[in-house]
Amino acid sequence: MSTPASGIFITKGMTVSVPEFSISINENGELVPDEVTIHTGLDMCPYWLEIAYDHLVKTEDIHNQLMSAKKANDETLMGDLLGQEFVSGMQTIMAGCIAFDSYYASIKDFSGVPESLRKKWKEKGTARYKQIAETLRRTFVIHKDTFKNLLKFLNQSFKLRDMAVHPKYGTDKPVLYPEVNIISDWRYSAFRYANAKAVVGSSLNIIYQTASQKKDDKKKELKGYCENLLIKLAPTLFKWEERYGKLF
Repeated sequence: MSTPASGIFITKGMTVSVPEFSISINENGELVPDEVTIHTGLDMCPYWLEIAYDHLVKTEDIHNQLMSAKKANDETLMGDLLGQEFVSGMQTIMAGCIAFDSYYASIKDFSGVPESLRKKWKEKGTARYKQIAETLRRTFVIHKDTFKNLLKFLNQSFKLRDMAVHPKYGTDKPVLYPEVNIISDWRYSAFRYANAKAVVGSSLNIIYQTASQKKDDKKKELKGYCENLLIKLAPTLFKWEERYGKLF
């Protein structure tokens, strides 16, 4: 392996920090800077939302083909497309949930959630979606009714994620796929385009709107993080509104 180029390759969207820097005085009374330590970072939340959006577009295309096959009464093609849609929709939903997990990881240190509560969550096995919702509530201004809706959305989204990651072994009762009006395996209904779109749209909506809130001057780090996040989310928000209309 050849020797890498000197310095650090910095890309657009990368965060750079200097956690350690000091200057000493040598025996001649001259200022001598010590070796500089540089750290880099990438916020994964906007990347996962972009991934979720790209998969959503693919899922929508497959769903449209499925509806055409249904209209043509082509059951063989419908079977193929049902499989393609649920695989693509499952990836869409997973990416949307991971984006939320990433957002939570980035803002949790600003939330003021005491370590004692985090410990209690761990001991009691508090559901992930409840931890995320409470962290958001303590970090941003979220009204009571909005918080109830947030809990409901996160519960449904993470339930779908868990169904993909930890599916029950064996067979289960078939369920209705509403848009195609057929009864078949539950996966075709759970990971269909309608659910995938709801997860991605709501994730982008909630993350963008909370990050857009005015911040107290005492929360400079949170304010800086949110301002950078909004810049990185802008391309995905633009693509969403170009395709699906206003999100808010």
